[in-house]
Amino acid sequence: MLKSFVLAVAVIGVAVSAAEIEGTWKLNPAKSKYTGMAGNKELTVAYTKQGNGWVYDARGTSSTGEAIKRSYTYVKDGEEAKVTGFPNWDGIVMKNAATNKSTSTYMRQGKAVGTGTRTISADGKTMTIRGRVTLPNGKKATMLSVYDKQ
Repeated sequence: MLKSFVLAVAVIGVAVSAAEIEGTWKLNPAKSKYTGMAGNKELTVAYTKQGNGWVYDARGTSSTGEAIKRSYTYVKDGEEAKVTGFPNWDGIVMKNAATNKSTSTYMRQGKAVGTGTRTISADGKTMTIRGRVTLPNGKKATMLSVYDKQ
């Protein structure tokens, strides 16, 4: 009986965690910080469930006023997803992507150029992405992007 209860709680916990990423998130520029790279003036990200994964779709405005359109489709942990619209990497490999805390490796032309973590707060209202990346010009950059669930 106790084993069944523990298993049920674990399964529900995984389902809730996976569901928390789904939805629309808006960048909070006041809480976000970028070093060595430009941040975004505004960015709205939508995570939409697709099969066992999801589609990431972002729209917004860069710090220089240019329109931003970014996307990728996450299918399975450990598999590289090709990304579009990201200026510093062209692929991403995620681990524990369906949980409240995941890790990512940013890829450029098949080589790892950075790492990141995505954390969703216990109340499911805040998503924080922290990362380090080597830019195409060889310089290092860091990012702290904070999003509010809409």
